[in-house]
Amino acid sequence: MITLVKDNATVDHAVEGDTVQLILDRTPFYAEMGGQVADTGELSNSDVKLAVTDVQHAPNGQNLHTCVVKQGHLAIGDSLNAQIDVKARLAIQKNHTATHLLDQALKDVLGSHVNQAGSYVAADRLRFDFSHYGQVTDEELQQIEAIVNEKIWEQLPVTTKEMPIDEAKKLGAVALFGEKYGKVVRVVSAGDYSIELCGGCHVANTAELGLFTLVSESGIGAGTRRIEALTGEAAFKRLNAVKLQAKAIATSLKVTPDQLPERIDGLQQQIKDLEKENTALMNKLGSAKTGELEQSAKKNGDVAYIAEKIDSVDMNQLRAMADDLKNKLKSVIVVLASVEDGKVHFVAGVTKDLIQKGFHAGKIVKEVAAICGGGGGGRPDMAQAGGKQPEKVRDALDAVSDLIEKAAVR
Repeated sequence: MITLVKDNATVDHAVEGDTVQLILDRTPFYAEMGGQVADTGELSNSDVKLAVTDVQHAPNGQNLHTCVVKQGHLAIGDSLNAQIDVKARLAIQKNHTATHLLDQALKDVLGSHVNQAGSYVAADRLRFDFSHYGQVTDEELQQIEAIVNEKIWEQLPVTTKEMPIDEAKKLGAVALFGEKYGKVVRVVSAGDYSIELCGGCHVANTAELGLFTLVSESGIGAGTRRIEALTGEAAFKRLNAVKLQAKAIATSLKVTPDQLPERIDGLQQQIKDLEKENTALMNKLGSAKTGELEQSAKKNGDVAYIAEKIDSVDMNQLRAMADDLKNKLKSVIVVLASVEDGKVHFVAGVTKDLIQKGFHAGKIVKEVAAICGGGGGGRPDMAQAGGKQPEKVRDALDAVSDLIEKAAVR
């Protein structure tokens, strides 16, 4: 160990519990770069054990390891055994190689205009941002996923080679837009399929990826799309979870998984048929209820009005009933209420002759709803409102007569 930092100051030692940054004369740990996350792992000797939680590039290019001293005492000049988290590194390598295959597959399916706009490569998943002018269709996503898996099954060798940047460009190596490169670059090739400039960690053969599956595709900005995907064990676990879920759903519907599409189509048709039947029944019930409401009409002076609460109807049905009553009675003020999921619905309607006398459905329903802690309004002939206090619905409806009387006086 050649440098030790604690609390932004160089120190010569550290003890158990300290969080420190240190630089080694050589290291197997990868520092976060190019979208690939840093390695984690352990540094140790007979006197000390440290957990490496992050690695970043220091100003002069060295790898700066962030560590927690788990036990023992650490001092400048100590020799340490470095052990990365091998399982995580292998998963990261798979995901990084997958981004290269994905990049080329996107170009093959969507067009040569596709360029990488960012990436995130971790042990548990990969994310790839790219330029594209529209949403990627389901069919295109299936093609992209199939191509990447075909390249995995073709067992393409993955090789790395350093060469002058001009030579790399002649080979057709893909460079990240806006990235600055030196005169000598590192080229990563997956057979003859993918050639990219890259300083990250990769598998030796595409077969090591095992499996590739897309998780999502979305837009993250104008002209920029994002794909998230999985490889290897994570991909298998996701696909297996989907399979088990499909099996559970199929069991509940008493069919086999391959019969699910047909069964779902049948259920959707049943739902449509039932909705039609329900609408027809509600219309019949509404007509019957309208007949009852006609008999409940009262008068305040020479103005007829109906102010009633209707059970088990929604706002649309209330409006239809109010219209029906206006059409049948010709001269009437209608205020109807219902309670649905703890919320109060109000509808008010006024016939044309009473509008001419100064009555306004919007003003009436606004004052009625206020009694139930709500509000609303609308046109002179038809208006609606909502309330928050179902227990005050009767009080609100009882107030309609007084509102009519006040309006008539004005």
